[in-house]
Amino acid sequence: MGKIVFKFWIINVLISLVLFVAYRIIISETETDDKTWLGWLLEILKVLTSLGFSLIYLGAMVICSLSIFLNLNKNIRNNFYYSLLTFVGLASLFTAYWLVIVIAENFIQNENPLILFLIFCIAYVILSAIEFKIFRKKINQSNELGK
Repeated sequence: MGKIVFKFWIINVLISLVLFVAYRIIISETETDDKTWLGWLLEILKVLTSLGFSLIYLGAMVICSLSIFLNLNKNIRNNFYYSLLTFVGLASLFTAYWLVIVIAENFIQNENPLILFLIFCIAYVILSAIEFKIFRKKINQSNELGK
């Protein structure tokens, strides 16, 4: 059972790294049309803000992926809802928190760096949910073989 959980943790970490790299690429590709000194300074501040958010994003994904190891506990692994929480619970709370912040900060602003951050948080939750579904299928198969 430990091998199955570890395999799914590795997959989750790889998903996290791919999303992090994609997030960093999108941040680096954004440019401003304003070539004045003030525009340059604002662009540097925007990049620094995006770097901060990307570090928060990476840290949150690592913490969320570590909760998968709770499935080593038989009671959690055999309970559908507890197991679901280990995959998407923390990530969903984190995403809901940032969604509330984005809505409170006026969601309509196009220059808000939180919108891109929120999109990638939602992508992580969706991919983790898909991974959970595959995990449950694998667990059910191993339980059937064990009986």
